[in-house]
Order: sequence, then structure tokens, then C-alpha cells
Amino acid sequence: MDFFESQRKAKKKTGLLVFFFLLGLLFITAIIELIIGAIFGFSIGLVLLVFAGTVSVVGLASLYKSNELKTGGAVIAQMMGGQLVSPSTTHPEERKLMNVIEEMSIASSVPMPEVYIMPNEEGINAFAAGFTVDDAVIGVTAGCVYHLSRDELQGVMAHEFSHILNQDMRLNIKLMAIVFGLIVLAVIGRIVVDIGFSAGRSGSREGGGAALGLGVIGLVIMLAGFLGEFMGNMIKSAVSRQREYLADSSAVQFTRNPEGLSGALKKIGALSGGSLLKSPRTAEASHMFFGNGLKQSWFSFTSTHPPLIKRIELLDPQFNGDFSDIKLRESGYGKNLKIDDEKDASDPAAIKIPGIGDAFGQAMPPIISGLASAGQSIRIDSPSDVANSVGSLTREHVDFASALMNSLPSAITDATRDTFDSCALIFSMLLDQESEEIRDVQKQKIEEAFGEQMVLSTERLYYYIIEIDPRVKLPLADLLVNSLRRLAKDQYNDFIDLLESLVAADDQMDLFEFSLSKLVVRHLEPHFVPRKKTLTQLYSLKKVVLECETLLSGLAHAAGDDENLVQEAYISGRAALKDEVEIGDKPIDSFDLEQLDQSLTTLATCAPPQKRKLIEAAAATVGADGFLQLNEAELLRAIADSLGCPMPSLEVSLEVVS
Repeated sequence: MDFFESQRKAKKKTGLLVFFFLLGLLFITAIIELIIGAIFGFSIGLVLLVFAGTVSVVGLASLYKSNELKTGGAVIAQMMGGQLVSPSTTHPEERKLMNVIEEMSIASSVPMPEVYIMPNEEGINAFAAGFTVDDAVIGVTAGCVYHLSRDELQGVMAHEFSHILNQDMRLNIKLMAIVFGLIVLAVIGRIVVDIGFSAGRSGSREGGGAALGLGVIGLVIMLAGFLGEFMGNMIKSAVSRQREYLADSSAVQFTRNPEGLSGALKKIGALSGGSLLKSPRTAEASHMFFGNGLKQSWFSFTSTHPPLIKRIELLDPQFNGDFSDIKLRESGYGKNLKIDDEKDASDPAAIKIPGIGDAFGQAMPPIISGLASAGQSIRIDSPSDVANSVGSLTREHVDFASALMNSLPSAITDATRDTFDSCALIFSMLLDQESEEIRDVQKQKIEEAFGEQMVLSTERLYYYIIEIDPRVKLPLADLLVNSLRRLAKDQYNDFIDLLESLVAADDQMDLFEFSLSKLVVRHLEPHFVPRKKTLTQLYSLKKVVLECETLLSGLAHAAGDDENLVQEAYISGRAALKDEVEIGDKPIDSFDLEQLDQSLTTLATCAPPQKRKLIEAAAATVGADGFLQLNEAELLRAIADSLGCPMPSLEVSLEVVS
């Protein structure tokens, strides 16, 4: 799967979506014009009035729905009756679900999404919703959690992560807003009909005639609304069906286990309620779900999902269509399913903080198999190999994530699922490991900002951090984000201020500190400080020459201290951009990572093809010698992440050599 091509296609589909919307709007307007004109007579004034009224109502309704959904996936999950699952849940079924999603998050380098369970839904279904990876949520029905095995659940979650990586979520939300605008006329028409006919029955003869006319107008509007709903369903079907096939295919690529996904689909076929949902809002979000949440309509061509049998046969060609042998758990799917109450992060005194001595209560695991050991490097045969790894999830990445989670001490794993300890875990990663004096200064800053309990927790986790393999630290940050979202706004502000203070404690920022802080801040900031919508994309790097020079200069300086090595690295990156933009032939001398940070903010507005070129140039710069060291690989990941391009572990994607 080509991440950048998927993004380009998603943007193209958005354009087609707008085209179909305008086409539907014109069709509905024409129908209203013809009927009202036939009843009341045609006139320019009436034509203009009907046109302006229809366009205004449909347009405003779409804008209203778009504004309602602007906060991201959480509002859709709540609309569907979802309840937020605590990252620290101990309920066996919820824990199974969270473990699978944690592994998919690490494997794909997508920050851990919030997870919602719909406790009243017996059908087997799930969805991913949001605008970006930063506000994405995963929603699952109680029936999905209850009936599916771990492998089947992994297949379904891989399907949903495919939607996240392919930018299907953004398209889905736009589709919701557009279709809502088309069908709102039916609601308005029904209201006008009720008013008109009610007034006609109770009023005078003269007034009754006017009311009857109002009722007729209402019927016309309602008819137009039904046509709009029909057209909206056709648009949803046209956009959604092929994407479901693609997500199924991608899920098999991710897990290399077609039996898992096909097993989930077979259980949908075997379950009496299948994937159907009870929520009255199902029709609005029907195109988002893993399975068809609505009963089959008379018009099968308006269905948002391919036929279930056909999806199964593509995964299991030997399947004969018989669901009678598929085993399901006994009824009572949700009797014991509850949503754990989450801890109050604002009350650290209520959270038990084990003593520092507990840090040595369990043996440290060995280095994860597959990660580059000390003295080893990652071979880069071509910068395009690095760009190709973006958004490209494989079974090896999933296995890597599973091994990582299994290798961690329980104290670290537990910390990623608790808001208070997640803060402490980030702070422990930033404690200076060479100077006790600097470390004491950092601890003092932590105490001033968050109190003594936070210092104790940070110290406890620090003794684990210095022992675990350094290559697992950035993947841990992907998990921490979900817990850190539960900070209060003032706590978030204090957290960010302290983060900057800890990094600056030694008067310098190294590559790991930059990579970690950039990753955490980028994924937390949209939750607390909603970003302004970017209305334009940069389709040429010629408009950001200085930013390109800054990016390559920063990476060249990171590649080595020797002046010749810096120049060689810069020239290598410059050559990778020669077809896009001409930049200076020498790197910027006076440089710091703050400049790099500012440049990345601007470069993040580039279109997907330009982002691909930037990542190739970045890889050519830091890998000018044909190899990547650990800190260089981490920096590349932070750069890609800053550009909105999730990059799975390069140590899994590429070849590790001695």
C-alpha cells in the first residue's frame, strides 16, 4: 500500500464527492422547481426563490453537520452510544481489545486512539472515525468484543487501522455532512406538511385553502428530501464499497492471517443479528462500519458494503456459504461487560506510588529480537525505500509490536495506561543519565510543577528506563498519548512547560529529546489546542526554499560534527530535491533544532507528493553513507511524523547489518 498515493486518491475522491453533492443539489432543485411551477405557475421570481431557498437550506444543513463533527471521532462514537474505555481497564474482554489495539498502534506508529465500546449493541461491528490520527477513535460493539477470538479481533482492528492510514476517516466525515444536507429537506417537508394540514383542518375556508397550499408545498419538499436521501445513499455506496474491499485486503497484508478476518465475517453471518445496530443514528454513520449496520434495503445497489459472502470468498475461496458450523458463544453477550471507571489523574494522592525499591522486583527482559543491537546499523539502499515504509504495515511490524509489549516490565506497561504515571514515564526518559547534578535540577523542576509524588514515580520508572533497550522508547510514546489526553487543560499546560524545561536543563537538545518531545507535543496539542484548518496545500517546494534548506541543514549537522561530513550529507539531500527545487549548495552554519521545528510546521502543509520528496531527501541526508544509526532512524521517524506521515520502525522495514 502506497501511503502517499492513498492520500492523493482520498483527495481526489473528496473532489468527486463535492461534484456528486452539487449534482444532487441541482437535481433536487430542478424537481422542486418543476412541481411547484406546475402547481402555482412559472415565473422568474419563483424560480429564483425556490433555487435560493433550496441551496441555502441544504448548504446550511451540511455546514451545521460539519461543524457538529469538527471535534473529531469522539463525537461520532458518543453519537452511536459508545462509552470510553479506560486504558487501565482490567476487564478481561476489554483488556483483550485494548491489547490488540495497542499492538496495532505500535506496529503502525499511529498514536494510540481512544477506544469506545457500544454496550447495548449485540451485533458484531466496529468503526474508525476522525479527521487525522490525532483525533481518531476506534469504536466496537459489545457483541464484537464478546464473540470474536483474539485473532479475529486483530483482523477487524487491522481493517480499521487501514481506514486510518488510508485517510478514509476524513472522507467519511465529509460524506456524513454532505448526505445530511441532502436528506434534511425530508425532515423540513414533514414539518411543513404537519403544520399545513393541521391548520387546514382547524381553520376557516379561506385560511384552510392557504394551509392546504402550504401542505402541498411541504409534500413537494418532503418528496425532494426522499430523493435526496436516495441520492445520498447512492453516493455513500459509490464511495464506500471499494474501500471495504481495500481495507480487507490491507488487513490480511498487516496480519498475514486471512483466517482471522474471514472468521470474524463468518461469525457475522452465523449470528442472528449479524452486524446490525440498534442505534437510531446508524443510518448517518452506516458507511463507517466494518459490517453493514442496516437491514438490507430493496435497492441493494445503495448498500454501503459488499455482500458478506463475497467478502468471505475473497479471503477463503473454499467457503461454501454455510454458516451452520460456525461456533458462537452462548447468549448473554454483555451481561458481564462493563466500562471500567478511569482513575482521576488530577488527584495523584489517590494513586498508589510504589517505593523505589520496587523497581528491582522483576528481572529485566532481553533485547527484543529483530532490533539492531549496539554497533549495528540499518542499511539504506535507496532513500525511496524509507519513503515507501511510511504507512506500510506488515506482519513483521505486528510481531515486533507484540514482542515489544511482552518484553516490557509490567511497571512500564502499567505506566502507559495511567495518566499520572504516563507523565512520570515521559519525565523519566528525559532525565539526564550522565550527570547526577543535572538530574537533581530536573527533579526539582518536576517537584515544583507536579509535587513530590510525581518525583517519586519518575525516580521509580527511571530505574527501568535505564535498563530497557533504548529502541523501544519512541514506540512507548505512541501508547502514552492516549493516557495523556486525560490531563486537564491546566495540567496539560504545566506538562508542556515542564517538558521544555527538562529538555533545556543541560542547555542543549539532543536528537532523542527532540524526537520524543516533538512526537508527544504534536499528538497532544490538537486535543487541547484545536488547530486552525489549513485551507491550502503547497503543491510546489519552490515556495518553501528556506524551510527546505533548514530541514536538510539540521539533518546534515545531526549526521556528524565533521565539516566535510556535514557538507557531504547536505549535498546528498540537496540532490534528492533537485527535480523539485533548487536550494543553496552549502548548509546553514548557525543552526538549532528549534529552527528545524518551525520549518517542519510549514512543510507539514505540503501536498502528499511533496511530502514524499521531503522524506526521501531527509533519508538521503542522514543516510548519506548508506546506513542509519539508531538516533538517526528516530529522527527520521520524528520528521515523518511531523509531516503527518506515520513511519513504522525502520529496523523492521529495512535490513539491519553489523
